[in-house]
Amino acid sequence: MKDVIALLKSLQADSTVLFMKLHNFHWNVKGMDFHPVHGATEEMYDQFADLLDDLAERVLQLGDKPFVTLKAVLANARIKEEEATSFTSKVIVEAVLKDYEFLAGEFKKLSKLADEAGDKVTAALADDKVAAFEKSIWMLKAQLG
Repeated sequence: MKDVIALLKSLQADSTVLFMKLHNFHWNVKGMDFHPVHGATEEMYDQFADLLDDLAERVLQLGDKPFVTLKAVLANARIKEEEATSFTSKVIVEAVLKDYEFLAGEFKKLSKLADEAGDKVTAALADDKVAAFEKSIWMLKAQLG
């Protein structure tokens, strides 16, 4: 179960960084398609607020503590922060696609680990997230053409 909890916490850290990165994209998108990208990134970061809560609560349910400081999040995140402050929609879609593909793969790993540990609740949570990320990945790829 230690591996399940460790991966849940890593995903919490990654999701926290992506939550902030999505805000950066939301605030700093430029170009003729500002409005749709601005709205889409807001929907994305709202979904990540829920994801962060789900991951942290699952860690607690399994008897551990989620990360509660940005220092701990940054020390454990594999998704990198974005420091730039001006983006075209294409740059945003490509960056989000890369991060979503990474997260989909990590949630697949979590599902397998949880199944092996007999943790059906975490496996179901992970499977739900894989399905959501795979749909989003398909849509982002379609947007890129």
